[in-house]
Amino acid sequence: MKYWMPGLVALMAIPAAQAANYRLVYSPSQKLEVFIDNVKNSQPASWCGKTIPLRIVSAQSKDAAVLNDFLPRVGNLLEKQCAKASQLPWILTDKRGEKLASGEASKARGWKPVPKPAADEPAAPPQPAIPAAVAVTSPPAASAPAQRFDLPQGCHFRTYWNGEANGSALFIPSGAALRCGDDGWLSGSGEIGLQQNGQTASPRLSFHQGYPLAKVNVGDRPLSVVSANAQRLVLGANPQAPGSFLLLPFEPQLHAWSFDGVVIVEMPRTDAADPAKVTQRIKQAQSAWQPLLSAPATPLTFRLVEKLADDRVDPASGSYLSVNDATH
Repeated sequence: MKYWMPGLVALMAIPAAQAANYRLVYSPSQKLEVFIDNVKNSQPASWCGKTIPLRIVSAQSKDAAVLNDFLPRVGNLLEKQCAKASQLPWILTDKRGEKLASGEASKARGWKPVPKPAADEPAAPPQPAIPAAVAVTSPPAASAPAQRFDLPQGCHFRTYWNGEANGSALFIPSGAALRCGDDGWLSGSGEIGLQQNGQTASPRLSFHQGYPLAKVNVGDRPLSVVSANAQRLVLGANPQAPGSFLLLPFEPQLHAWSFDGVVIVEMPRTDAADPAKVTQRIKQAQSAWQPLLSAPATPLTFRLVEKLADDRVDPASGSYLSVNDATH
């Protein structure tokens, strides 16, 4: 049976062939079509029930408000064919099948459409924050070269001997532990005799390329002194962690550079936005340098920089992130 309504065409003459999606109503003015999906035939027995799901296709409006007047008329039409109908779950799509809205209409409410609240879109994970750039502000490093001291066996070492060291003396014993490199600079490690202000001490120092170093033991590792002056020394070229450096401040009382726990690590700020990459880089530097420490349990602080400032008093000037090894 067909029902004609103003602005609405009811289409119930459906062949009884096989289950299909049938268009029941079409509104030319609003460009809306109503379908009941998977219906065997046009007889009410094949689709009538308390709940009749509807699929509504809009070729024009994308706003569910277009159903406010339309759906009550559809409900009234279906009620004439199916008296027990009481609920019309509906979904509104565009011509491509993209869902626009969904909801329900009930007989008790005059078939007025009640849209379901749109499901909250899952919050996009926050983009990793790239650490802000930090300017290099440390003043230029001292440029006076270290003094050279020659030993009786022909080796030489270098350090600074300032006015405050008057009356002090440094005794370097000969032996297999301390030897001359091919370039004549003292290398190796051992206890050194130090006299100062009438007191004697025997600190253990490691010599590398003629530089006396405290609290580290370079051994035969192929490391390089990147920069050295009366303020600090930068030790680098560790093949296990390229782009990482030990920072050793100069100790006038020892006439040596002594490590105090700072490791400088070059790393692009864009990479540092990823905590996993930071952890990986820190562990790489830690594994490379910790075996050199006289006290392996020394707490380390890793100062991340984009580029080593080896010409400044503080070579880590411009550090954009400091990481304590206890947190990694």
